[in-house]
Amino acid sequence: MAQKTFNIDAFPQGYFMSWFVTTQAAFTVSASLSDSSGTYFSGTKTSMNIEPPLAQGAANIGGTNLVLNINIPQSEAILNSINSYNITNPSGNIVGYGYNICIEDGTDNDFNDVNIALVAWKSKG
Repeated sequence: MAQKTFNIDAFPQGYFMSWFVTTQAAFTVSASLSDSSGTYFSGTKTSMNIEPPLAQGAANIGGTNLVLNINIPQSEAILNSINSYNITNPSGNIVGYGYNICIEDGTDNDFNDVNIALVAWKSKG
């Protein structure tokens, strides 16, 4: 049984956050995003079909200690590739942050079993 927790520490409380999570794994994948104020999403999917997404949505970040939990009971290990970035305006000021996390649940190292896109902006609209 493999489980992994990702600390999403670049996203400040009060920012507006968006998420999009897809899977195309033979194994069952459970994912949740939560912080001290509660859970933003929690879902489980078993399908090699990427559609529909496991989760998608948006909310204001209400608490602290934002974490993404991934649980793949049939997997022996969860490997990941993370791309984190700043979103800047033309003056170079940071107006948001993002994470792209690609997960491998087996041994073929294609890193396409779970894909998570998380973005948070200082303001909405």
